[in-house]
Amino acid sequence: MPTKRTVLFMLLALLIVMALTACGGGAAPAEPAASSGDTAPATEEQPAATAVEPVTITVWDYYGESSPIVPIVAAFESANPDVKVEVQSLDWDTMLEKMNVVLTGGEVPDVVTLDMTWLPTYAPLGAFADLSPMANGKLNGVPLDEAYAAGALEAMRYDDQILAMLYDFDVYALYYRADLLDEMGLDVPTTWAELSDVAGQLAANGKGQYAFMADTFHAAQFLYENGASILNEDNTAAAFNSPEAVEAIAFYAGMVQDGSAYYWSTDEGWEVTPGLKDGRIAMFSDGAYYMGIMKDAAPEMAGQWRVAPHPAGAAGPGSYMGGTGLAIPAKSDNQEAAWRFIEYAMTLENQTGVFENAGAAPALLAALESDAVNAADPYFGDQQTLSVFLQAMETATPFPYVRQWNDIDAAFTVAMEQVALGEPVQDSLDAAAVEVDALLSK
Repeated sequence: MPTKRTVLFMLLALLIVMALTACGGGAAPAEPAASSGDTAPATEEQPAATAVEPVTITVWDYYGESSPIVPIVAAFESANPDVKVEVQSLDWDTMLEKMNVVLTGGEVPDVVTLDMTWLPTYAPLGAFADLSPMANGKLNGVPLDEAYAAGALEAMRYDDQILAMLYDFDVYALYYRADLLDEMGLDVPTTWAELSDVAGQLAANGKGQYAFMADTFHAAQFLYENGASILNEDNTAAAFNSPEAVEAIAFYAGMVQDGSAYYWSTDEGWEVTPGLKDGRIAMFSDGAYYMGIMKDAAPEMAGQWRVAPHPAGAAGPGSYMGGTGLAIPAKSDNQEAAWRFIEYAMTLENQTGVFENAGAAPALLAALESDAVNAADPYFGDQQTLSVFLQAMETATPFPYVRQWNDIDAAFTVAMEQVALGEPVQDSLDAAAVEVDALLSK
C-alpha cells in the first residue's frame, strides 16, 4: 500500500505532465528551416535581429548626357549592398553655383565631380576632406605615384593634403588641319616662330587661321612656354606682367594683329566648332575632351584633323593642368562610403569608361596605356591621340591655389581681351596686376 508521501509525489508528477501537454508537449517541435530573409525568434537571451538600412550617398555629376558616372552606379551598389547612390545631374554652370553649398552647410553631397580649376578657390577654405588618410598612399592597391603621372599628383595636392582623385585630365595640345598642311607642303609647327609662319601662310591663302582665345586657360599656355607664371612663387602678387610674360602675351596677341590668328571672342561662344566647320579656324589649342565635341558637332570633317604637341616657346613645352576630380565635401557624413565609391570609379574598367562614355582623357596611367583607350582613332586619321595629351601632362602646371582665384582669372581675362583689340600689352597687364595685388593683399 503506497504511503502518503508516495501519493503526493505521484500527484506532483501528473500535474507536471498535464502542464507540458497543455503547452504543446509531446514531441518537441521541429526547428523552422532557415532562409536568407528570416531573423531569429526573439528570446530573453537573443533579441530579434533587425535589417540594417543601407547608407545613401549623394553624387553631384556635371558630365550631362555623356556621363561616365551614371553607368557604374548599379554595379557599385551590387558590389556594396550597404550603400545606395543617388546621382544628381547638373550642368557645369549650375554645379559651380551650387558649390557654395559645400561651404555654407545646407544639403551637402557626399561626392562631387569637381573641375580642377575650382580647387584654387575652394581648397584654401577647407571645403573638401583630405583623402590622404583614406587612401593611405594607394588607389585600389596601387601606389599613387604609380597610378598617376607627376603632374596629376601635383594638381591633386594642396598643403600636403590630397583633395581630389583626378578622374579625367585636361591639358592643351595643338589641333591642326592635316589635309591643308599637306596640300600646301607645310610641316607641323613645333616652335612659336614656326607657328607664326605656318599660320600666316594658311591665312594668306584663305585656308583659315590659328584661334586666339582671350581666356586664362589659353593665355597661360603661352606664359608657361616662355618661362613666365600667373602669380609669383609664394602666390602673394601678380607675375603675369613680368618681362617674360609680356613677351609671351605680345607674341600671342601679335598673331591677331598680323592676321595669322582669328580672335574668337566670347560673343561667339566658348566652342570654336563653328569656325572649324566654316573654315575660319585651321589650328587651335585645346584639351583632349574637344575630340569628343568635334566628333559630335563635325562628323563630316573626319580624317581632316590631327593633334600634336603645342609649339613651344623659349622655355619649352607648357600647359595649364586641369580636368575633373572626384572629391568629398568636408561636411559629408558618409565619407567612408563616399571613398569606396571613388575607388570603384577609379578602377581600370571604369576609367576606360571615361573615354568611352564622355570622350575625355582618363587620368589613370593604366587606363591611358590600355588598348581600349589607346586605340587608333579613325576621326584623326588613325592617330593614337591620347599619347599626345599624356606627353603634355608631363610639363603641365595647375593654376595657383588661392581663394581669390576667380577674381584673378576675371581680371587677367579682361587684360587679354584688351590686348586682342590692340591695346598696349604692358599697360593692360600692369593694370590687371594692380587689381590682382589688391585682391591678394586682403
